[in-house]
Formats: sequence, C-alpha cells, structure tokens
Amino acid sequence: MKKILLTTVTSILLSSSILGACSNNKTTDEAKPTASSAATMPVVEATSTPEPSATPSMEAQESASPEATDPLASDRPKTKAFGEQEGGVSGQEGTLGKGDGYSLYVFQGFTLDSQSGRLSLTEDPTYYAEIKHLPADYDLTALKQQGQTELSAIGKANDHSGELIEHPLGFAELYLQAAGDKGIEDYMVWKNQAGEAFLFRIHNPKGDSSNKFAPWVMVSLATLELERN
Repeated sequence: MKKILLTTVTSILLSSSILGACSNNKTTDEAKPTASSAATMPVVEATSTPEPSATPSMEAQESASPEATDPLASDRPKTKAFGEQEGGVSGQEGTLGKGDGYSLYVFQGFTLDSQSGRLSLTEDPTYYAEIKHLPADYDLTALKQQGQTELSAIGKANDHSGELIEHPLGFAELYLQAAGDKGIEDYMVWKNQAGEAFLFRIHNPKGDSSNKFAPWVMVSLATLELERN
C-alpha cells in the first residue's frame, strides 16, 4: 500500500514539473517579437506625408516685379536745361510733356497735342512734327516706300539715312527729305537709346518762323521715351 502511494505522489510531482516548464516556455515565447510582427511595424519616414514646398516669400516676389527691376521705370524730371544749339542758338529749359504713351521735353513757343501726336509752333501751327510710336516688328522697307510716295508730292526724296553729324538725333535708320516751293518735308524712322522706335513727319514751311522751329523741334524729338506705368 505504501509503495503504491509513493508511486502516485511521484507521478503527480513529475507532472507538475513538466507543466510548469511548459508554462514558462510559453510565456517566454509570447514575450519575444516574431519576425513577421517586426516587419509590419510602421516606419515613420516611409509613411509620413511630405511637407508641401514653401511658397516664394513676398520679398522675392517684390524683387521680381517689373517696377523693381526695370531701370527705365524711374520718373523723369519735370524740367531740364538744354545748352546752346548749333548756329549760336541760345539754350533754354524744356518742360516734360506727355503724349499717347510717351513723353518728351517741350520748349517755349511749342505746343504738344497729346491726342494727335503733333508738336507744333504755338504761334504758327503749320510748322509741326507728327510723332508715331512704331511696333517692335515694324517693316523698314515698307516704311521707306511709304515715305517716298508721300514726299513725291513735294519733290524728289533725298536719302540721308545713317549717322547725322552734329544733329540732335545723332542717327536715323531712315531719313528722307524733300524740298519744294512750299518748304521742306522730312520723313524719319528713329530709335532712342532704349531701342524704342518712332516715325516722324516734319513739316517746315518757308517763312520767318523757320528759325524758331527748326533748331528746337529736333532737340525735343531726341528726348522721346515711352512712359512706364
């Protein structure tokens, strides 16, 4: 009887040891991360949404504006002094006048009609220069043919295009001139230093007012610039 009891107790103890060991192993295995669970962990760098690119600062936008970068956008003085002209003509002060999209200095005794683009002697408007701004793609050959046709009604058109010695305009891409009984007509295509092109039709009748008109009309035209808004 004692032998059977001892055997039974031994079996119970052995079974408990085995169960305890299995329980410990299971707890240890559950605490260790498996390979598959590590692979499915989210990676912050890979799953985070990228920050939107920064928009240009107001300072950068202002520096790129035409007003800030265009060297020709500065205001011109309201008056400007001009020295003695060829032939001993005394110097005088010009006042800035504005036409259709352009400005130029107008001298005493002259009137600028901004609507018609005509600069004329105030006391005798038959002395005048018509001003027209030309587009960048103007056709010089076509303009020359047009000028020759217009001047043919007055006389033979002489071509003085190119460098103009001791002349306020300095250089003219096209300079046609015809003289007749009624006076002198000029047909000119001229560019200022900024590359802005203008067409001039200048009417200088024979008369006492010619010496007042001829010297200063050319000086005035040489100051032409397009207006900057």
